[in-house]
Amino acid sequence: MTQATVTKWLSPALTLLGILLVSGCSNSSDSSGDYSAQWSQAILDACVVASTTQADVCEAQCQRLGDIATQSACRAACVDSQSAVQAQCESASVSPSFACETPDCVAGVNACLEQATEVFDGCSTDCGPGNAYCENRCLTERANAEAGCGFVPVKVEPGSVALPVFSSGAPAQLSAALDDAELAVVDAADERAATLRQREVRLVVGEPDAEISITQVEHAFRFGVPLDSREFEEGDGRLAFYGDIARKHTSLLVAETSLKWRNTEREAGQLTFDLADFELAWAESLGFDVKAHVLLWGNEPPLASGSGTPDWLREQFPSTDLSDAEQEALRGLIKAHIKAVVSRYSGRIAVWEVTNEMLNPLTSWFVDRLGPTVVDDAFRWAREADPGVELVYNEWINDIFTGLGGPDAIAVRDRVIALRDAGVQIDALGQQGHFAPGLVNVGIDEGLDQRTRVDDYSAALETLAQAGLPIHITEVTFAAPDDPELRAAQAEAIMRIWWGHPQVEEIIFWNFWNPLGPRSRLNLGLYDEDGNLTRHGEAILSLLNDRWRTRLDARLDGAGAITFTGTHGEYIAQWTSSSGPAYIRFDVPKGAGTLTVVAVQ
Repeated sequence: MTQATVTKWLSPALTLLGILLVSGCSNSSDSSGDYSAQWSQAILDACVVASTTQADVCEAQCQRLGDIATQSACRAACVDSQSAVQAQCESASVSPSFACETPDCVAGVNACLEQATEVFDGCSTDCGPGNAYCENRCLTERANAEAGCGFVPVKVEPGSVALPVFSSGAPAQLSAALDDAELAVVDAADERAATLRQREVRLVVGEPDAEISITQVEHAFRFGVPLDSREFEEGDGRLAFYGDIARKHTSLLVAETSLKWRNTEREAGQLTFDLADFELAWAESLGFDVKAHVLLWGNEPPLASGSGTPDWLREQFPSTDLSDAEQEALRGLIKAHIKAVVSRYSGRIAVWEVTNEMLNPLTSWFVDRLGPTVVDDAFRWAREADPGVELVYNEWINDIFTGLGGPDAIAVRDRVIALRDAGVQIDALGQQGHFAPGLVNVGIDEGLDQRTRVDDYSAALETLAQAGLPIHITEVTFAAPDDPELRAAQAEAIMRIWWGHPQVEEIIFWNFWNPLGPRSRLNLGLYDEDGNLTRHGEAILSLLNDRWRTRLDARLDGAGAITFTGTHGEYIAQWTSSSGPAYIRFDVPKGAGTLTVVAVQ
């Protein structure tokens, strides 16, 4: 964050905070003892403060865009949005049921704003130099916290809106597949999730006793799917089907192969972005955020068919015993690759997996030639190319029944801690979620009747969490056990453990539709070849669309308000007013305390 940006949000915030402290901490009031006016001003001021911080979040994203003109247009839009929200803050009418009778509620607003500032200060202190992603994340957390200090105004729109249709699933029978020790860790995760993934919401519509429908249309938690556009033929309709089922349930699209080095530089010195450009445009047209996989993956034949290292690169550096000049040449090629690809999509790609399987002895091509510090370099070059993008260290762990050796959770944890201690700016730890015996990766379908114990995996996840980073669960497939009912129970149990862990922030389903991706013979998809849910698909969608999605039909109280507990995400509320149907869209972000949302005409 620049000093100018700091000054911009700090000055008005401190001025308002000073006003609030004077009004809130004084024991005196008007002769009637009515603190409603002071409280109304306090929450109005908090609304304005939150809109100011949110504008700074918006402008920070503008800085990632490619050219000056686009950045300027983006900033202008941020200013317009801020002005509109502040006008809504001032025009909102708050129900008398929220009247303040003591100075405590006024002081509570002040304390909330102070705490938001303190949390931001502590968060931003931990960001390394030049890590705009970390600073922007801290700023977003501050904006969300400030929104909870007062209220969030949302403009009422006339008419009604068609809601998406979500497939209902069918829960698995966990008690028939898991023992008591395994069920205990699932129950513990559910208890954590009750507060971790939900928030109390007070929605003030102002239509006493009206019937209202409230639907969560998007999860704030990032669920995602991959795309390799080469798997589709033009005009066959399969891509449209995939986009439909994927977008209904997920919000993150992973460029699975188009941005790997083998595809962006098929011939030395000739950059090609045809596949990536198509996939990003397709993702953006459907409203996906985009994650790219991966900048460095040292796989070699026969494992290189998945497009990791280019053929010409392996041919140029066949030996692991490189001279200093050869090492410098290879480093130069890696740097040029990372800088060119990351900078090209700055502002359009939200997340980059920088390295993949660097501890796996089967994919150690880069480490064998340059040593482990190639990871340090890769993260540094990616950060320089796009300071605002999230950077991920991705790895498999043999704790989830890989059967091919490689690192366990302890080794991955220790490696990430060592990298962070060395100053490497890693924003998240990615853990591959292939619950299968490793031999299936080379076409040998053995051991599929076995499975990972759920409590053992929970312990491995806790070990990864000790690295102190957010955790991305990447490349999720459930190949074992092969019995459909047991597989459904395994999948549901693991999903509930992830949902109930405070550091898990993302889950990517690697075979969302079975025909796509490798090993489709194992029926890995949530949807089968005909577009019908598999048994474990039913279990997972029962979580996404039933257990973890908030939907209710209710009646507003006499003040035209309703209080409910909602899963974090985007919502649509619809009702019929005296002038006809109306609706609002609003977000329920992560945060402490009750979120008050006020509909503004």
